[in-house]
Amino acid sequence: MKTDYLRTDKTAALYLQLYQNKKIIRIPLNISVPPGFFDKKSRRIKKGFKLYKEYNLIIEKKLAEVNKIEVHYKLSGQHLTIKKLCDELENHGLRINFNTFADLKLKQQKDFLKSSTYRQQKGCLSKIKKYMDPLLFRDIDETFLNNFRFHLKNKLKNKNSTIESTLKNFKKYLHLANNEGIKTSLNFTDIKIKSMKGEMTFLTPEELKDLYNFYRGPINTTWKNILQRYLFSCFTGLRISDIETIKEENFINDFLVFTMVKTEKFIKIKLNKTSLSLVEFPNIFRNNYSREHINRELKLIAKAVGINKNISYHTSRHTFATNFLISGGSIRNLKKILGHSKIETTMIYVHEVQNILNEEISLMDNIINKD
Repeated sequence: MKTDYLRTDKTAALYLQLYQNKKIIRIPLNISVPPGFFDKKSRRIKKGFKLYKEYNLIIEKKLAEVNKIEVHYKLSGQHLTIKKLCDELENHGLRINFNTFADLKLKQQKDFLKSSTYRQQKGCLSKIKKYMDPLLFRDIDETFLNNFRFHLKNKLKNKNSTIESTLKNFKKYLHLANNEGIKTSLNFTDIKIKSMKGEMTFLTPEELKDLYNFYRGPINTTWKNILQRYLFSCFTGLRISDIETIKEENFINDFLVFTMVKTEKFIKIKLNKTSLSLVEFPNIFRNNYSREHINRELKLIAKAVGINKNISYHTSRHTFATNFLISGGSIRNLKKILGHSKIETTMIYVHEVQNILNEEISLMDNIINKD
């Protein structure tokens, strides 16, 4: 009982006091009684107080929670600190419900994760929660994993690469749980993530020209602003994360100088005339839009232009890379512009361009086959 301060009703607040290595933490029980009704020896409320039964139950319940946590840590051979105990008490079901555990861990990592990584992992955890909540650790087994995979593929119609990304994040947080002594029938090591080569979508030179002409025509302001960004990336290869951060000071004469958000690499790109025509100073691009909104609108824009492709903002980077090579650019220069660490990563665009050339070589047959 904190008797050094009395409330206006002459009662004092009750706390659960924890000690470890000379460190003291008080956890409020959210109850208060007059000091005379608190038995210091038994540490319970005296019978004379009208709510003594209810308040003593609150005390007993909180002590039982502490005891249960202590026993679990002892049996699992883990070291229990005051901080861990407070986390367990504050987040009921932390060691029972996967969703509660994962939400807390993501929150703790927020300051250390890139904003794009945080959003991606939060989206994956939200997808798991919508599928099953609560998701008890005791229910995580091979059957759950197979059913969840089926749900992602057949109910949500996720692509294989999206499914593997979701499962990769699930595995990460299950790994954290298993490392903290939370036992599950399905261990994180049992989850095998397939290495997926995502389907590459990009615009051909003709489609890019159609989109540029559409941008220059009489269209609504939102589409104009979104296309301004997208086309700039089509002619520079910038990721959306870099588009969101570049400022006027990053433009020096005909060069764009910046540090990539994803790789933290310093990049210097000479801008072509088309890309320069797409920026406005001092704000570079008009208005701010969420990534989700941009991707939704890009699909509608593609439909309006007659481009029968499922485009997203990232297709602008693929569009730049493939058209750079088609136009005669070198693979080594492309590697530098895109900020790739390995030439093998850049080579995927060479293969795509080669596929285009292989298909177009058959056009020569039209010389002979013309009627």
